Amino acid sequence: MSPRLLVGRQRETDLLTGVLAADGGGAVLLILGEPGIGKSALLAVADSQARARGRQVLCAVGVEPEAGYPFAGLHQLLAPLLSRAQRLPAARRDALLAAFGLDEAPPPDPFQVAQAAFELLAAAAAEQPLAVLADDVQWLDPQTQEALTFLGHRADGAAIAVVAAMRTGHRGPFQSAGFPELSLDGLGRTDAVDLLRADAPQLSAGQRERVLAEASGNPLALQELPRFLDQDPRPASGLRPLPLSARLEKAFAGRAAGLPPATADILLVAALDTVDDLDEVLRAAHVLHGGPVGPEDLAPAQDANLVTVREDRLEFGHPLIRSGVIQAAGAARVHAAHTALAGVLPDQPYRRIRHLAQAVVGPDDDIADALEEIAAVAAGRGALLSAIADLERGAQLTSSSRTRGRRLLDAAEHAFALGRADLVDELVTEAFHTDLGELDRARGEWLREIFDDGVAGDAPRVFELCAIAERSAAAGEPGIALNLLLGAALRCWWADTGPQARERVVATVERLAPWTARDPRHVATLAVAEPVDECRTVRQRLDELCRDGAGDADTLRMLGMAAHAVGDEVKAVQLLEAAAELLRADGRLALVSQVLSMQVMARLDLGDLERAGDCAQEGEQLARQTGQPVWRTGTLACDSILAALAGRAPIALRMAAEAELEAGRRGLNDLLSCVQLARGLAWSSCGRDRDAYMALRRAFDPEDPAFHRRERFGALMYLADTAVRAGHTEDAREVLTGLELVATTVDAPILHAHLGYARAVLAADSDAEKLFRAALADDSASAWRSVRAMTDLAFGTWLIRQGRVGEAEAHVAKARAELDRMGALPWADRARAVAAEAGLAVVWPSAGDATRASVEDQALAIRSLHRADLSPETLARRVSLPAEVVALYLERR
Repeated sequence: MSPRLLVGRQRETDLLTGVLAADGGGAVLLILGEPGIGKSALLAVADSQARARGRQVLCAVGVEPEAGYPFAGLHQLLAPLLSRAQRLPAARRDALLAAFGLDEAPPPDPFQVAQAAFELLAAAAAEQPLAVLADDVQWLDPQTQEALTFLGHRADGAAIAVVAAMRTGHRGPFQSAGFPELSLDGLGRTDAVDLLRADAPQLSAGQRERVLAEASGNPLALQELPRFLDQDPRPASGLRPLPLSARLEKAFAGRAAGLPPATADILLVAALDTVDDLDEVLRAAHVLHGGPVGPEDLAPAQDANLVTVREDRLEFGHPLIRSGVIQAAGAARVHAAHTALAGVLPDQPYRRIRHLAQAVVGPDDDIADALEEIAAVAAGRGALLSAIADLERGAQLTSSSRTRGRRLLDAAEHAFALGRADLVDELVTEAFHTDLGELDRARGEWLREIFDDGVAGDAPRVFELCAIAERSAAAGEPGIALNLLLGAALRCWWADTGPQARERVVATVERLAPWTARDPRHVATLAVAEPVDECRTVRQRLDELCRDGAGDADTLRMLGMAAHAVGDEVKAVQLLEAAAELLRADGRLALVSQVLSMQVMARLDLGDLERAGDCAQEGEQLARQTGQPVWRTGTLACDSILAALAGRAPIALRMAAEAELEAGRRGLNDLLSCVQLARGLAWSSCGRDRDAYMALRRAFDPEDPAFHRRERFGALMYLADTAVRAGHTEDAREVLTGLELVATTVDAPILHAHLGYARAVLAADSDAEKLFRAALADDSASAWRSVRAMTDLAFGTWLIRQGRVGEAEAHVAKARAELDRMGALPWADRARAVAAEAGLAVVWPSAGDATRASVEDQALAIRSLHRADLSPETLARRVSLPAEVVALYLERR
């Protein structure tokens, strides 16, 4: 039995441990639960525990076909001990052997057999404690159940532990005996998700949710259902449950076999109905049955624990009973039941159409048209899964190949909004096998592009997408053209497609300006394709569009993407935050992931590390679930930057290596640039400034794969900082000169904020003060917390070198406080080292500070002071910390 079945069963296994305790005593436990809930798995644990504690294990398993053979189960149980039967008193020995057909004798007295069985077990237990394990007790013959009950009442006086398992909904002497019971419920959501992820890691978020809903915490179902999703990745529909494996069908529909015809008809209608209204079910069952049916006909199903009736609502005991009933019914009866339901729903057209759609075989364009109409209503209400199911079924019923393809593409668009990459691929591939028109073929190309944002050397694909966009625009569909051009622009952002490809995207989208200039996709395409050369134009158009008041999620997302692309991170955060909230409300998880990924980098640039971390965690999870490897890798690269800024260099370097592996394989220059920033920050945080400079420098070398024309702007401050510390000032000044030239035509806020810092830090002493004061006086840079704090720290350090310690104190203190608030601990510690070296007061976070809450953490924080070669005595004198803090640090040195 797979141990994974025991996820979430710690309490139950602890209880078994008590029953099977090593003291050799006796105890009884009855495990109750629905099929597949994990009873057999717990018995397997009991077997293992019993043997580990030195007990001999005897087993019996009930089998339904053998339930009519007297004492068959008891024979299973006692077979290993029958050689000892000769030691029993003659009367009991003869009764036991006769019961098993091993002796010619009249039918034995059941009490004599039970007494003989107990004496045989007790004699064996006197030599070695026993564990009696009985599974599927409901299928054991009645005589065996009586004998087990007899044994259970006497187990406490012998060294016999009895653990039995049976399904709920069955009665018998063993259950009625009053033994302690353990009722197994379904796994909670967290445990169910853990089991699914371990057993079926390939499932998308949508598939996982479907299995979770239908399995309802049942471990067997959680293991069995995913293999059908591999064959059928389509979304769930209330009219089309998942198929069941033979194991599950036997487990959940077996009790339905042999029910009276009227009862079976009611169950089938109830299983296919999307509501649990008893009156509706009975009316439809009347039609299906061809005669009157009533609540009394449900009694056999209730006795079998298949359904319950509460306040005129009919409920199945488990969701998979519904699936089992449908699967066992066969196609003809299922079609008839759908027809019956449609006939009793004249005043509910949407539900009526869906049932009719499941009742027909072959094309039916009237129903297909109706399904398309109700799909539009469902999508408008945010019920995208229902819309996909309606469109897909409508496509199946459509006689026109071209119309069928269009409906499949409509469903694929909804699947994209849900982040179902697998379903998008399936639907688009199916659509391309139809006779698509030119515009729908263009739409299909866009949908194919959605989950593939760039690979190395894909300039030809950029030109191809531009050509398709031009044909779409000429055919009067500028919206489709913009979607295609944005896909092409994203390829230019992620990978180095070369200047000609970027120019082609810009030229194509600008030719659409008379029709699309006010469309947010237009400005987003410009920004993503040419964030440097088109920066000024993009910012002007952003200002115009934002003044109009952007309200819907897609507009906010597009404008936020454009703002981030041109380095206007303040505006980007505002727009992307609003977009994420609306997209979450709509359940459009694929787009939420993208918006969060962009937010992470924008917030890191601004110094909002806490919110960046929150966005990274959620964004990475959603990107994984929705099958978007590029965005997942992007979030991972941002995570490595975040870890480096927080002083977790080993973690940052590990994440950077993982991100680099994927980004390098796909030739994603944008992410390779982010990886080098993470490495530079990680090395800088632990004092390896030369290594830090070499890592950062790669992002500014046009010949290096990590070069990215826009991403380098956000690394300039750190390059200048490490250049001074590592002795590479002259080289960094050459980089600065090149970017000063760029800045004459590019008004990217991120570039100008970093330039203010770099100019001052890399300047000669005669010019530095003027440049520092200019950078700190620049109100446009006030929102860039990290830049402002680093500038204060650098200016304070420069003032100390000039012997102006008094003037430096305020700048160093301000920098230290802000870096502490941000959570940039290595740089906050650097500010403390500067203060300590200059003889200034050193302020440490309080013990309750969230950024460093323990004495141990405070001790680790003074590492930068030791790098300043302060003696332990000087260090202890300059930092107002208890002696044990310093001592702890010195121990770890």
